[in-house]
Amino acid sequence: MATPPPAPYNLERTIPSLPIQERRLVIALDYGTTYTGKLYYENQGIAYATPVGDRFTLSEIDVNGNWGLGQANHQKVPSVISYSDPSDSGEQQWGLSLSPDAIAMVHTKLELDFQTVYGELDLILESLDGMKNLNFAHVKASGGDPPYTYKSAEQIVTDYLTKVFEFLLQAVKKMTKTLRDTIPTDIAVTIPTGWSPKAMNSTYRALTQAGFNQTTFPRLKDIIFVTEPEAAAIFTAREEKLAMGREYLKERECFILCDCGGGTVDVVSYRVKRLQPNLELEQIGLPTGRKAGSIFIDRQFKHWLRGLIGDGNYQLLDPNAQQNKIGSHSTEGRAMRTLMKDFETLKRTFSKDKSDMHMELPYPLENLTIPGRVEGGEFTVTNKTMCAFFNVCIAQVFELVKGHIDQIDRAGARTKNIFLVGGFGASVYLREELDRTFRLRHIQLRKPEKSWTAVVRGAVICGIEKNTTQNLIKATPCRHSYGVSVSLLYSDVYHSQRDRVVDDVTKLSLASEQLLWLLNKGDLVRSNAPLKGEQEITISFNKIEPRKGTVTIYMYSDDTFRPESLRNSRDELTTAQIMQYDLTTVPLEKFESRRGPDRKTVYYAVLNLKMALEGESLGAEIWWKDTLLSKVGNIMY
Repeated sequence: MATPPPAPYNLERTIPSLPIQERRLVIALDYGTTYTGKLYYENQGIAYATPVGDRFTLSEIDVNGNWGLGQANHQKVPSVISYSDPSDSGEQQWGLSLSPDAIAMVHTKLELDFQTVYGELDLILESLDGMKNLNFAHVKASGGDPPYTYKSAEQIVTDYLTKVFEFLLQAVKKMTKTLRDTIPTDIAVTIPTGWSPKAMNSTYRALTQAGFNQTTFPRLKDIIFVTEPEAAAIFTAREEKLAMGREYLKERECFILCDCGGGTVDVVSYRVKRLQPNLELEQIGLPTGRKAGSIFIDRQFKHWLRGLIGDGNYQLLDPNAQQNKIGSHSTEGRAMRTLMKDFETLKRTFSKDKSDMHMELPYPLENLTIPGRVEGGEFTVTNKTMCAFFNVCIAQVFELVKGHIDQIDRAGARTKNIFLVGGFGASVYLREELDRTFRLRHIQLRKPEKSWTAVVRGAVICGIEKNTTQNLIKATPCRHSYGVSVSLLYSDVYHSQRDRVVDDVTKLSLASEQLLWLLNKGDLVRSNAPLKGEQEITISFNKIEPRKGTVTIYMYSDDTFRPESLRNSRDELTTAQIMQYDLTTVPLEKFESRRGPDRKTVYYAVLNLKMALEGESLGAEIWWKDTLLSKVGNIMY
């Protein structure tokens, strides 16, 4: 008989036995590239802590296993969403509950973090390639709306987390509104090491827009960010300390935690400062990470498969392949999902001594025959080929771990234990290769029992002990939007004809008094770094005109769509600050210049307005090249 799914959490079960001033709810969210986990710190229903300290045991940390119909009720649910219509079976179109013909948006988390110019250029080139450089015939042939979404990565993540939030809300609704208004709540969110400010901001905006906010939790105290390896290390160290018969951790010894996930591999190292009465860890060096998770093995496999069966057949298998679509998101259709599910099974159990493996192509290639390659839809993945898929990622894992061994060595200590956690950390081949290499250095590789959920369990601990845990980033939202009025190149698509002017010198059509926003309402303000924004402003003047003026910073506070033109929105805006600049003492030959139609010289200067919000303090500066022209530190906030 099949085991019934667990019942939704009942957060009221222990309410009568607890003084109201001691109740507390801590929620942790681990949004991953391939899987997402969510849980509570609770005692049979509701989290709590005493005013003088945070009491809890590891056994009180429980993982949510109820994600609704069609989700198989695992401790984690796939980070996948589809905008395709469900079938008559009524699929949820996210996680594991997808209709057979759904186009699934996958690996969207990594799209939040295009940190380099090269990454952004890759994205643009991929998009242009898919659009056939905006060839109209190709766009028309697509048949209208594509089977994937036009939404940004941030919007897709918001939609996905909204689905996750719905199941949290089912549990929270068990509490009366009076209790929800009374119980202090904290939300801990995990992020990869080296997650860029842009990616953190997108994660925060998606999280709060999905419902993890003060509207749902009126007594919301803090939203905090913790890196995935640090959260995993905190939980793993405590679990190993409490495990019977194990003495892996000793005072003054160092260990490395390697979190191998679907998209990223993150590594952190610690020294055990104290075991009793409470475990205390001291971080060694800096956490490091790379995009080297298991999805890059999948990409190696897909690239190899395309070469094996040819572009035409691969297109039948994956009609929404990256270079053939109008967009830049990673997607998977029915056939590719079926094939990758089979490959995932092989990937997890693959070992160095494994014999060659056989796979079958799904419909519509189930009968494909290519002499010497594919026979009746069946093809072979040799041991050597599979090793090649893994080795690119494994080499990067080696390099990351070796870097921490060196950090510990420079600190005058040596590494005795490496703890391997995360979904990719369950790979037999990865463990074999790491163990074979580091055993020669007398370092023990260990895989904790709860390695797959170590990150999210550790995040709960960080939320409970937020006042004493190091390296946490507290998050608050920017309360208003701040912008300036500038002239932009005119576009019939984006601008009103009433804003159109023609520049006397360049003869270019411009849209005058357009509002550009430097800081956005709802953006993440981190406790460890200011929220910054900047905008270039070009001014012009002739030989006899004064070379000084003002820049007005406007503030917009509503939640509605922000205005784009100053002409029709002055009554909606608040003047937050008027800043002055003066270039009178700068010689004219220092400026760029052009001849006007009257043969008179017009000079140009490009000013750079920089804004920074730190805590409750908002400041701004105006620069010309390397010269500071104006600075204020008390802008309305």
